Amino acid sequence: MKRALTLLLLPLLLLAAAPLRAQQQAQYSQYMNNNYILNPGTTGVEDYIDVKTSYRTQWTGLEGAPKTYYLSASSSLGKWRSTGKRTLRDRRRPFHAIGGLIYNDVTGPTSRKGAYLSYAYNLVLAPNLRAALGVSAGMQQFAVDGQQLRFYDTTFQAGSAASRVLDGSIGLWVYSSDFYVGISGAQLLGNKLDFSYSPDGVSAGAGNTLKRHYFATAGVRVPLSDDWSLVPSVLLKAVNPAPLSLDLNAKLKYQDLLWGGISWRAFDSFVAMVGLNYEQLTLGYSYDAGLSRLAGYHGGSHEVLLGLRLKKKAQVVCTNRFW
Repeated sequence: MKRALTLLLLPLLLLAAAPLRAQQQAQYSQYMNNNYILNPGTTGVEDYIDVKTSYRTQWTGLEGAPKTYYLSASSSLGKWRSTGKRTLRDRRRPFHAIGGLIYNDVTGPTSRKGAYLSYAYNLVLAPNLRAALGVSAGMQQFAVDGQQLRFYDTTFQAGSAASRVLDGSIGLWVYSSDFYVGISGAQLLGNKLDFSYSPDGVSAGAGNTLKRHYFATAGVRVPLSDDWSLVPSVLLKAVNPAPLSLDLNAKLKYQDLLWGGISWRAFDSFVAMVGLNYEQLTLGYSYDAGLSRLAGYHGGSHEVLLGLRLKKKAQVVCTNRFW
């Protein structure tokens, strides 16, 4: 009886974090510094190899709180992008781009790992306006570590389980040196998670599926002076059956050197951010102060982002205005 009950509970525990965060995918606060993690259409939009890694610890002080790590890289393709002397015709030529993303999201005894490759086709709409359509494909693994599960009956030991599924995303990115707009969909295949716990092939959790996530974002650069600019942006997130999620952001930038910002995640948290760009190095830090009823039980969330801008040449096609 206990074993049968465990077979029913384990797949639910695997997705236990989803109702709390209103989504299955990990939460990020510095996505505007790396829109690639939400939209494959941003693959290779900069004129350098863009490498970023991040660590996020959410709800510090709360046992089993989420911890997320990721590493991403993307670059445009084609020798013409790296030549120092480009003609007007070269600048208006479409180009291809590729990228990759790996991540690990751990919440208590559950974990979610993924690896993706992306491709984007980038074309010119106007002299200072481009559009990119990108796709990504890869694999996700959801797992439960039975050794971390605690039961009232201490003599009972639960086993571990994992389910691997194929996954895919698509995104459109329209951008210039003054604004950007993007829409994307993640986990579009909606594959089922199938867990088998016993040698005889008894399966539980087959009804659990990857929920489709949809994102819409936009930002604009507002020059304040020769050195200062303000970049307000917005992000909408939708996943059924959770309510629509809204983020409002504002970044104040000094040249391409220093920046600070704030975000309001509707009815969930306020976020303070600060960052530094020095030559090829990018460093960002954010702190989330909770607003929900859970806020009294944790010490907020911390997120650190480190980036490398491996330039091909000094000249760029679309300057680094937003991230």
